[in-house]
Amino acid sequence: MLLRTLLAGAALLAVLGGSADASLARATSTKTTTASFTGGSWVLYLHNRPTPPVGNTTAQFALAMDTTVPTAALLNNYDTDCDAVAGRLITRNTGLSSEATVCRYANWQTAAYGTARALNGTMTLRIYAAKSGAANPTLIAFLRDFNPSTSGYTDLGSSSIAITNLAQTQFTLTWSLNTSIPATHKLELKIVATGTTNVLLAYDTSTQQSRLVLLQIPAT
Repeated sequence: MLLRTLLAGAALLAVLGGSADASLARATSTKTTTASFTGGSWVLYLHNRPTPPVGNTTAQFALAMDTTVPTAALLNNYDTDCDAVAGRLITRNTGLSSEATVCRYANWQTAAYGTARALNGTMTLRIYAAKSGAANPTLIAFLRDFNPSTSGYTDLGSSSIAITNLAQTQFTLTWSLNTSIPATHKLELKIVATGTTNVLLAYDTSTQQSRLVLLQIPAT
């Protein structure tokens, strides 16, 4: 019981803390010998392709999110087919998780899980974003269960926030989940936007470490 309490406390600190995310994830993301997991946090950094970035690219999809900490010094243009600005443009539209038009969304996926991954507690996205004009657009983020064998998706939840800054600023979105990702499936993060102005994302640099923090609280 004492061990479970300590692990749960460490996990909550990982969600609330900044740079402590990665060290707590390494310290607590351990499996039990059964299909369940001990309490802990898993920090998944958002990357471009290739990573580390070496220059400008066209818009890439199904990007990686993993535990590798970004090290690039420069934010490149991740969508030269959408705009000429550094980062990734999310053009405002309907804000639906089914959005499939280039320039209107970005998505990241984990590798396929070898065993089921429990998600139980508050999941936190720390994302660097800016608005493209005077009005405040709404950034909407979906967590989804992706089944590679069928190419099907199941929405697990959504979270949204108004983007209020013209300069890149870290925003925080959260989800409360009590579910699991089945073995062989992937967890996906998908970002879209609504409003009258667009959203610009920044990620995969040493100073703009956009990341998703997953939490599993041990059963009592």
